[in-house]
Parts: sequence; structure tokens; C-alpha cells
Amino acid sequence: MAFYDRRKMWFGTLDRMQWIDTPLSGADGSPEGWSADGTNLNGGGFALHSWGSHKNYVYEWRESSSRKAAQLMKSYRDGSFGRGLLYFVEPTTYDTNLLPARWAAPSMACSDEGATMVYGLEPDAVAVSGGAANELPVKAAYYDLVNTDDGYRGDQDTVFIPIPEGYTLHLGAFHAVTGSGKMYATPVLSTGALDTPVVLTEVAVAATSVVPDTFSGIKGVRLWLGKSAVGAASVTVTAMIARLYPTALTPPTSFTSGPWIGGQGHSGCRFLGPPTYITNRGIDGGQISYAASFKEVGSWS
Repeated sequence: MAFYDRRKMWFGTLDRMQWIDTPLSGADGSPEGWSADGTNLNGGGFALHSWGSHKNYVYEWRESSSRKAAQLMKSYRDGSFGRGLLYFVEPTTYDTNLLPARWAAPSMACSDEGATMVYGLEPDAVAVSGGAANELPVKAAYYDLVNTDDGYRGDQDTVFIPIPEGYTLHLGAFHAVTGSGKMYATPVLSTGALDTPVVLTEVAVAATSVVPDTFSGIKGVRLWLGKSAVGAASVTVTAMIARLYPTALTPPTSFTSGPWIGGQGHSGCRFLGPPTYITNRGIDGGQISYAASFKEVGSWS
């Protein structure tokens, strides 16, 4: 893979991930959330919406695609390469923030307004001081873990971030802990097995180096927060960043520094119906155009 080669996209399930052609320009990756609006009896207006949202993707591929490429997408839809969630990383997010929105800005879960990072535990919103330099959210999520089990609680309390071949994942977590509270990244090995959890660096809100933790040569990582021992503990997390850079190259300061940007990735998707398959020409063994739609469901499944 060439540096930030936008002609290819890392795509697949936990069982099989690979490089595929990127969709055509104009691909739709819009978020969707609940909303309602109207007019009161006194003539005033109102508008309400959820703070949380999920991503919807509508991708189309070029008319000269091969039959093999089109059938590969159908085979993923058929479950031939695993029936778990689908993950893909858009090349345009490599140097911004490829996390899902609610992991990039954890305060979205406060006041039961979004999916929590710890099942059954609603975080409290606390003010953030000094975060303007890195353009951080003005609120952080405070998790009181005193009544939470210590150790890894299962995949349902995590988000999986894939690492494309030849790339290094650079992670940063603006957070603070008390007691045995910690932010973790658990490496997922090529076999799918989980390796020993890695404790993430506590990045200060005004830090100049914002992605100090790196991972490479593995399938990906599972991010989660918890504690390492029984008893009182807490984690206050303001924001998180995940970026990708070629392993063979040294990232510049502009890559490792702020400011923070909101999450532009997703937590795992499912197909919305089967992909299309349109035969355009018979030359070169057949030229096909195909399209597929996906909905983000990982954080709620």
C-alpha cells in the first residue's frame, strides 16, 4: 500500500479482512438520529433531537469493476467470510479520527442521551477545564466504577478498531483515573484471540502530543474502560483520538499533535439488503457495476 492510497479500503469481518477498491466519489456516509419538530399552540416553534447518532453508508463502485470484485461483496453479504459485524476504514479518516462518535466524545452518553461505555452504568457529565487548546469537548464523562466488576467484562463493553496491513494505529485518550481505574486497549491477534490488555496513557487536556500509544502487526484493538482490582475506582474521559500512519514511515508532528476532531468512524455495520450486481459489458471477462448499503449497529447490538 502506498502512503494514504485512496484507491483501496480496508474492509471485512473479524474472520476475514482485506483490501478492496474504494467506492466512487460522492459516497454517502451520513449520520442519522432521532428528531422531532413542530409548532406550539401559541405559535412558538420547537425542535428536539437525540445527541447520539449512527452512521449510514451508501457505496457504489465503478462500472468497469470485475465480476470477482462484485461477487466478493455478495460473499460478505452471504456470510461466507464470517457472520459478525462488518468493519471498514475510509482512507479520508486516517489522519483525523477514525473512532465512532460516542467514543471520540464520551460525554454523548451522559444523562442517558447515548449508548454508555459500561453496560448498565450511566456516566455523569463534568466540566472540562483547559481543553480549548486542543479544541476538546466542554464536558467529560465521569464513570464511578465502585460497583463494577474488575477486569475484562466482554466484547459488549468495547469497540473494535481494525488496523489495516502495513499501518500503525496511533491512539490518544484524554482522561484521568482514581483508584485502579484505567482506559484499556486489548490487542486482537491475527488468530482472533485477545492479548493482554494495554493501559492507555493519561493524556492531559493541553498536551501537545495527543496520540502516544501505538499498535501494529495485529488485527486491531478493543477499547474499553474499567478497573484492575476490586474496590473504589473511577475514570473521567474527555475525548479520544485514533489515527493511522504507514508503519514504515515516521509520522510528522502535524500528525501526532492536536487539535482533536470528532469521530468519523463507526462501531461495526450490517448490510441493508443484498448488494446490487449489474452486468455492463462482456469485455475483459465481464465488467460489473455494484453497490451496497450499510448501517452502523455495533454500539447497540
